Amino acid sequence: MAEARAEEFAEFGAAALDSFQTLFEGTDDLDHRNNDTDARELLGDLLIDLMHYAEHRGLEFNDIFAQAHGYYLSEQKSPDVFAIGSAVQLDGPAADEAILLGQPTRGSVTGLLVPHDGPTEYHVRFLGETRSRTIIAADLESAPPFPATPTAQGVINNPLQAEETLVETMTRIGRADIDGLQPRQDDLNDRHVLLDALVAWNGMDRYNVSDLLLAEVESHLPAPNPQNEAPSQPLSPAQIAAQDFPIPLDKELTEHHPESQATSRPAVPPDSRHNRHR
Repeated sequence: MAEARAEEFAEFGAAALDSFQTLFEGTDDLDHRNNDTDARELLGDLLIDLMHYAEHRGLEFNDIFAQAHGYYLSEQKSPDVFAIGSAVQLDGPAADEAILLGQPTRGSVTGLLVPHDGPTEYHVRFLGETRSRTIIAADLESAPPFPATPTAQGVINNPLQAEETLVETMTRIGRADIDGLQPRQDDLNDRHVLLDALVAWNGMDRYNVSDLLLAEVESHLPAPNPQNEAPSQPLSPAQIAAQDFPIPLDKELTEHHPESQATSRPAVPPDSRHNRHR
């Protein structure tokens, strides 16, 4: 379904006021759609009731409003905020610290908070992290867009989608190895293409990127049997395939090593607000 436009969002709000108006007797003469005074009155009454509801539920209305204001600015494509889904990178000391620790410095905006007093806060997802981090605007700047990357599963054009697709692909390769099956060539090719794209976009070492993704892949694979696997045993073929490391033993995974066959792929997301795609 196509992304909703500002006019459609405004109509959703008008429909909400229509329903709210029907709760009260003697309001049939109010015409909030055409009369500014009526619109202000109904909007004010609705906000008051929502404040009471938030208090009854133990929710902080001002925080909710600040977040809603941030999403509104994002949907308005305001130059004052980074839009939901936009690519950003750490700046200044925050970037220096991440580089020193070998952590990603680039990520995607999944949410934002624009308080009345204090800096704008962004929720940013970085590579290998399952939850977004809260970062103030002063520590962020725009990042180059993720390159459109063709794969057998379609064109991938944002880093979160690339990471999710790569983890799913690496998991299928790992499961095939565990079952003693030959991984699909499309999966082997996509693994290399997506990994290369994420490595290049994040500006990180290939092994560091693989390490960040390995935990996600392992969570989808059967746990090894400790009775059949000694602690000092080398990495299993599934683990090697999942990490996309060069094969340490020339006798292992010869048939799975794809280097000779490698090929070159408005919500809101996620822990982000529900997608504003209608």
